[in-house]
Amino acid sequence: MQRKLGQEVISRVVKKLGSIELAAARLGIRPGLVQRFVDGLSPVPDPVLLKALDLVAGPRSPVQALQPKSKPPKGRPVI
Repeated sequence: MQRKLGQEVISRVVKKLGSIELAAARLGIRPGLVQRFVDGLSPVPDPVLLKALDLVAGPRSPVQALQPKSKPPKGRPVI
């Protein structure tokens, strides 16, 4: 049986955070509901899916991702 997108994303959030309880707290829903999403027993509502996608993607925004991670060293370049 193929996993649905919402089920996969919620499963990744649980894996990233380490537990159903932590995922539920970050998503603002009950742990039992997170478990139903992971098990594929309930569809993931769009607002929960969007929040889960943000958690999976990480703390960096698209604008931050385009910025260099560190500043180049000052002075003459070393060749």
